[in-house]
Amino acid sequence: MKNKILIMILVVISSVTLYGCSRSKPLVIWVGAEVQDFFQEKMEEYVIMFEEREGRAFPFEVQVRAADTGTAAGTFLDDMDAGPDILTVAHDNLGRLLSGAGAIRPIQNEALIAQIEATNPQAFIDVIRADVQGQSFLFGVPYEAQSLILYYNRNYLSAEDVETWEGIWEVAQTNNVRSLSITGADGFNNSFLVLASDAETGERFVRLYEEGVLENTEFVNDEMISIVRWGQAFFSHPNGARLASDSGWEADLRTGTSLTVIGGAWHFRAAQAALGNDLGVAKLPRFTITEDHAHGSVSPNTVMQSGSFTDTKMFVMNRSSDKLEYLEDILLFLTTPEVQEQSFLRNQTLPAYKNALESFEGMTADTIQGQLILAQLEMFNHGIPQPFGREARFNVFYYQRQAPDRLLAIFRNTNNQFNTVESIIEEMNLIERIWLGERP
Repeated sequence: MKNKILIMILVVISSVTLYGCSRSKPLVIWVGAEVQDFFQEKMEEYVIMFEEREGRAFPFEVQVRAADTGTAAGTFLDDMDAGPDILTVAHDNLGRLLSGAGAIRPIQNEALIAQIEATNPQAFIDVIRADVQGQSFLFGVPYEAQSLILYYNRNYLSAEDVETWEGIWEVAQTNNVRSLSITGADGFNNSFLVLASDAETGERFVRLYEEGVLENTEFVNDEMISIVRWGQAFFSHPNGARLASDSGWEADLRTGTSLTVIGGAWHFRAAQAALGNDLGVAKLPRFTITEDHAHGSVSPNTVMQSGSFTDTKMFVMNRSSDKLEYLEDILLFLTTPEVQEQSFLRNQTLPAYKNALESFEGMTADTIQGQLILAQLEMFNHGIPQPFGREARFNVFYYQRQAPDRLLAIFRNTNNQFNTVESIIEEMNLIERIWLGERP
């Protein structure tokens, strides 16, 4: 009898131990720090919903952890086994995540695929899709969108001033300060001129890996030469644009050293901390090509609109997760229009949902948060998704092979190397070749 009791005790202990082990490895989701608390609460709601629907306990503890979405893909690839089950990445990381054996799993749940296709703009659907062994799959689930916008100091600038860079420039000269600080010299944060378009027709003049084809890339044409020459005038002027000071772009805004900053929604809280009630938000300004900048077939007085990359953040699934059977149902819940609206109202995140402007309460509110949303939405008319997701090498060619530094050097006319049109064109040709995969 004693032996039977001992065996029963051991069985109970073993069961508890196994159960504890199964729960000792939680289901982990990575999101941006600004929405961590929100998605932890959403997952607590999901667990309750799951248990009511299934009539059983959800088998894992859920942990939503903060991660830098700009570097999350690289961190994950460094150690997939230690990575999360679901992670947030910008769509342009897709090529990196699929290279080699592929680190992420394609979406297979029919309900989730239907929701993705019904609720997202076609531009997002195009950049979350990839071909594997001749078959096309969706790999990401969009839930946020983002674009670059203008933060400005309302103590100096009016809403009318910030419609054009020339308007800002004039006020900067009057006050002997800088017109603009860019937050980084990289090809993303300093893309407003590369991605510029004709303000009247909307035609964009740069071509970057269009349709996922390397050769569909062009930087050197009359319009882009004219834009770059205008950019040089703006950056090389003592009251024009500059890279953020060593103290940081926040200090530039706070001290009035620079009147504006180009940034994303992720910069909003820092910009608000710097300027308080003096903070204004607007779409990126227009600028005018004059006789001094016009090249070739471009007519003087042509008005250009600054551009932006207009991207989506998306959830992807770790292919090595031991919880794959649960992940797609979680993503179906976390990316509904309803949850996107709740995140917008609480966190001022820009939804990926294509009908958000018409459907979501508060999208047009007359508040600084409403201005932030509207400015980003306006920039979606003047931008493109980063076209680097099809192949990992595109990201390397555009961002990591000196092209951004060389472009900034033209704008600054570093060491007076680019005083002539010929020298500017020569360097632009080199940048184009770098984008096409040549080493500098």
